[in-house]
Amino acid sequence: MIARWTRQSLCQTRHGGRAALLELYRAGLLEVNNGEVSLSPLMDLNPTIKLAASHREKLAALLPVALPALGLTAEQKVVWNSALASSLDGWSREDQLALVDGLRRLSDALPAAYSLGTYIASARYLMGSSKLLDSLPSPLLRAFGIERSRFSAADAWLLASMPSAPEGVLLIENLQSFTQACRTGLDQRLALVCSFGYGLSLGEALIGIEQVRLVGEGTLPHTLAELLDMSNQSYWGDLDPEGLRIFLRLRARLPGLRLSALYGPMIEAFSESTGHPLHRMTGKANQRLAGDWARGLDQEWLDDAALIALAGQALDPKLEARWLAFAAH
Repeated sequence: MIARWTRQSLCQTRHGGRAALLELYRAGLLEVNNGEVSLSPLMDLNPTIKLAASHREKLAALLPVALPALGLTAEQKVVWNSALASSLDGWSREDQLALVDGLRRLSDALPAAYSLGTYIASARYLMGSSKLLDSLPSPLLRAFGIERSRFSAADAWLLASMPSAPEGVLLIENLQSFTQACRTGLDQRLALVCSFGYGLSLGEALIGIEQVRLVGEGTLPHTLAELLDMSNQSYWGDLDPEGLRIFLRLRARLPGLRLSALYGPMIEAFSESTGHPLHRMTGKANQRLAGDWARGLDQEWLDDAALIALAGQALDPKLEARWLAFAAH
C-alpha cells in the first residue's frame, strides 16, 4: 500500500507513508495487528491494517439498505445491500423495482432463456440493456437463481487479413496497428489477426474457437483454427504490464507463440526513457502494475520501416524471457 502511495505521489517516501499511518493509528482511526510497533518506519514490517471497529459501525449505519417494496428474501437483501454501495449506487426506487422485476422474470424463464446468450437475455429481461447481465455482481444473480456461466456464448468476430499461403501468423492487440500492418502490405505475406468490438479479446476467442468467425475484405482462405495450427506464430501489442499479460494468457493456449521482434525497437526506446505513465490520461488508470513497472509504450509508436523489416520474426529469447519475468510480478 505504501509503495502504491509513493508511486501515486500521495507521499514522498515510504518513511513518510508509515509515519502517516502511525498518526491515524494513534488517533484511533485504525486497527493494526501487533499494535504501534508494527507501523514503526524503523521496523519495515507489513502488518494487517483495518479501519477501527467503531468507525466501521458508523459507516455501516450510513450504507443504503434494500427497500421493503422490493420484496427480497433474506439472502437477496444481503447481496442487494452490497450492490447498492457499489454497482447499483445512485439507482432510483423505480429503477430498482424494474430491475428486480426483470431478474424474477428472467429466473422464471430459465433454463430455456440460457440459450439466448447474455446480451439478448439481458436486453429482453433487464430494462432493455444488453450489458446489465454482464455487469451485475455474480452473487446478486445467484440469489435470483441465475448462473451467468450457463448462458450460451455469442458468436465472436476477429478482424483478419491474409494471403492464401501465409509465412506466419501475427496476432495484433490494437485495431490501429492492424490497420497500419495492412497498409504497409504485411498481409501479403503474413496472416494478421486482431480483436475488435465490445467485450472481445484474443484470449477469449481462443477459449471457444468454434464460436469465432474471422471477418475481412473478400473471402478469407483460412479459419482461425487453421491459422492456430500453423508454425511461426507471434504476438505484437503494447509494451506495458497488461500487454505482456495478454501474451502470457495467449501462450497458455498456444505454447509455440512468441513475442514479435517488433518489440525490439519499442524496448530500446522504452529503456531510453520514452514512454508514458499508466494513468487515467493515458487510458490505463485501472491497469494492474507489475512490481515497480508503472510506465508503458503503445504499439502505435512503431514506424512503418521497423514494422516492414521485423514483422514475422520473433524477439530474441533472452530479451523475451527478461520482459516476461517483469510482467509476471
